[in-house]
Amino acid sequence: MPKETLVFLVVDDIPAARRTIRAFLNEMGYKDILEANDGTTAYRILKSKKVDFVICDWYMEQMSGIALLKVMMADPQLDHIPFLLVTGEMDLQKVIEAGKAGVSGYILKPFTLKVLKEKIESILNKQDDPKDVKANRHYLHGKELAEEGRYDDALKEFNKALNTYKSAEVYYNIGYIKSLQKKYDEALYAFRKAVEINNLFAKAYRSMGDVYLKKGMQNEAEEAFKKAGEIYMMKDMSEEAELAFNEALKIDPSTINIYNSLGIIYRKRGDFDKAIAQYQKALKIDPSDENMVLS
Repeated sequence: MPKETLVFLVVDDIPAARRTIRAFLNEMGYKDILEANDGTTAYRILKSKKVDFVICDWYMEQMSGIALLKVMMADPQLDHIPFLLVTGEMDLQKVIEAGKAGVSGYILKPFTLKVLKEKIESILNKQDDPKDVKANRHYLHGKELAEEGRYDDALKEFNKALNTYKSAEVYYNIGYIKSLQKKYDEALYAFRKAVEINNLFAKAYRSMGDVYLKKGMQNEAEEAFKKAGEIYMMKDMSEEAELAFNEALKIDPSTINIYNSLGIIYRKRGDFDKAIAQYQKALKIDPSDENMVLS
């Protein structure tokens, strides 16, 4: 991709650090550069704008770099974006943690223009493993077959993809088909595998809740819906969070922390009457609850 079309997002809570990276990128010929001072802001930018490459500091007060990376890897719309992690120190444990999270590379502070240039070019020039390309081809073909209603053929393609790598998205699609076929135990197995690989896969938790309900497993369904809602909240996906929490409330209307979470969602939207109504419901259940958030 030509340099003039690449969009970089630089994330650091120190303005001077962002200015330095921006200056280096400008010297390298990159002109389209966005900035964020924390991971939460960065995620909002990623969801609303085109970004081709993220350079992010590890340590930030509001959502660290590694936390942002994990959230991105949990989002099918963002998990392909190269992510360069910047840190002042790196040990074996951090290398392992960053690798598991899906980092494209890391760079130690302080670094020179030459070092940054080499690291970015190395990431951009990295060729896809032929096996991964083949697995992705099976996955995409499986998606097409599933959309056509050819579920058995789709499952064959998804299983071929799994022979190369264990993908949360592939397991999710298998679970989705199995639930349509009313093979609920097999569906749950697939959804559990999906969240084992990606424990922030809200959609998989939500689908697990639906299947648990069909099996009459109310408690498990409630927990799955709550987990989905919490993850959606963390990602600022308030509408999805609201739906998941309301599914949990249908099972147990006395769950205080859900009313509290819904109150937070409505408050952030500026719908203060709805927020107060949720807090009042929680207080009615337990007036002594110390975890109530009213501000």
